[in-house]
Amino acid sequence: MKNLTYVLTIIVTMSASGATSTRQVPAKKLIPLIAEELSKSFELDQGKLVLEPSRALSPVSVPSDTANITIKLIAQPYARPTSFMKAQYTVLADGLPVESQTGYFKAQLIKDVWITQKIAQRSKTLGEAKLLKKKTDVINLRGKTWDGEPNSTQQLITTVSAGTVIQERHLRRTPVVYRNQTVEAVLQHKALEIRIRVLALEDGAPGDLIRLRNTRSSKEIRGTVINGREVKIIF
Repeated sequence: MKNLTYVLTIIVTMSASGATSTRQVPAKKLIPLIAEELSKSFELDQGKLVLEPSRALSPVSVPSDTANITIKLIAQPYARPTSFMKAQYTVLADGLPVESQTGYFKAQLIKDVWITQKIAQRSKTLGEAKLLKKKTDVINLRGKTWDGEPNSTQQLITTVSAGTVIQERHLRRTPVVYRNQTVEAVLQHKALEIRIRVLALEDGAPGDLIRLRNTRSSKEIRGTVINGREVKIIF
């Protein structure tokens, strides 16, 4: 009987020593990895995608000697981040798949943006508007946020209320030539330079191509805005 017990003990010991030991990767460590892979799939070059599970995620068991845990997306059903997302993914341990899961998340896209502190009237430049840069969730915004520095080169094309995130659709480059303004048009051909007076038929910032009218012939032409006094005629 003692011999049988001894043999059984040896067998159990050998089985235990031969089994691969594992450790668990908790959900809190998986979530940032899932967010990173989703960010890559959306090609997000700005802002940080933050996920919060709307359903509990199960921990994943991996070999205890695993050095690197990564995530591979199985499917990507979204063209852009949304407030609620489903992600199907495989957990990889040192590049080898160990388990596939489906996660359900509430999502935020946190980004540094310019926000109006007070109402900003149409035609005001951003240098005149009261703005504050702040980290904000922009996941539900349609259109691109504006990422420049507030100065007189950008002008509001609509009145925006306090607390509004400034977007590209709110702005245009500040004109230096305005519709119905008379300016000097410069025509250059080799060494020859001719200057004539023309009427601007639309607003234009430096570099803009605008419609003009020759005040003598009434012929409509086009020219590139140089500054508030001159345009260059394009042949």
